[in-house]
Amino acid sequence: MLARPLLDFLTNPGHFVQQADGARWTAFLQLARQHGLTARCYYMLQSQGLMSQVPEQIRLHGLSAARYSKKQQHSLFYELQQLEAVFGRADFPCVLLKGAAYRALALPMSYGRLFADIDLLVPKAQLRSARDKLFFAGFAELPLSDYDRAYYLTWSHQNPPLQHYQRGTVIDLHHHIYPPASAKHIDIQVLLEHATPLPGSAFLVPTLAHLFLHAAVHLFYQEETHRLLKDIIDLQDLLNEVQQQQQLEFIWQQAQQMQVQSALVDACQVLLTLFDNQAARQLLTQHSVVRRQRLGASLVLAMLTGTGMTAWAARQLWFLRGHSLKMRWHILLYHAVAKPANGLRQLWRSKLKPR
Repeated sequence: MLARPLLDFLTNPGHFVQQADGARWTAFLQLARQHGLTARCYYMLQSQGLMSQVPEQIRLHGLSAARYSKKQQHSLFYELQQLEAVFGRADFPCVLLKGAAYRALALPMSYGRLFADIDLLVPKAQLRSARDKLFFAGFAELPLSDYDRAYYLTWSHQNPPLQHYQRGTVIDLHHHIYPPASAKHIDIQVLLEHATPLPGSAFLVPTLAHLFLHAAVHLFYQEETHRLLKDIIDLQDLLNEVQQQQQLEFIWQQAQQMQVQSALVDACQVLLTLFDNQAARQLLTQHSVVRRQRLGASLVLAMLTGTGMTAWAARQLWFLRGHSLKMRWHILLYHAVAKPANGLRQLWRSKLKPR
């Protein structure tokens, strides 16, 4: 089973620590590193008073990861402080998404989290204005081919990634949470309307319900698998936070309004199966969701717990399904031909250049 040792740890750390031998600890550590969860697991062991029962080598690896994650969090806050000057006088909302929002809200799930970039959301009508503000603050687009840049601007839900010329900070500037090239129509106006300002900040943060729905959309309506388990754990923690804030009925209403009920149901089915999540059970029961597992949930579970051909076939179907959701068929067919052709054209031109 692909991720069983790490899943066992995340489900019941105390039982895992008591039962694990050297080989199981090794498998656990390899999976934690692969999914970017080493520091997260370290904080779980620390918070539950289990650290004294953990082998010294595992503790040292965890401590190193925790120190690195803390350094990244300091860097994140520094970058957000620099961006305050950029958006402080903007006449449009700028919303933190994903990890930046989790950390700004000081959610427990943010401790031990690693940050590759900062995700910001602005209304589509203000995308160019926001990009210009970032340009004059020292950010520029990363090098891309003409085709890839046109893909971002025409069919994607974000601007091409922007990187600061000195600090190297990367910003993903979104105008939506899902590509407009898709046949799916997701209404993000409610996300913007319910976003609340951070005290003393130019930034806004979504509600917990909208953070969960965005995470569910990001996982179940796309084709990536390299951080699959990390995304599932984010959903687990976010749904528990939603339940603690008594927003379960609100999250169902918002999923309907945003037209992302399928992502919510898929997420609940996976969390119920893997972790017996009671908030997921409550949502599925109260709204009389059929017990038959949806395709998205079945593929995720097969990738995480399946073996051999089962996991391999699930990954291939997930890839095809994700692309078919992100792009309408005529766009997908064009992209499948045009992108390789553009790559060959660039290769041919580079060979023809005089040296």
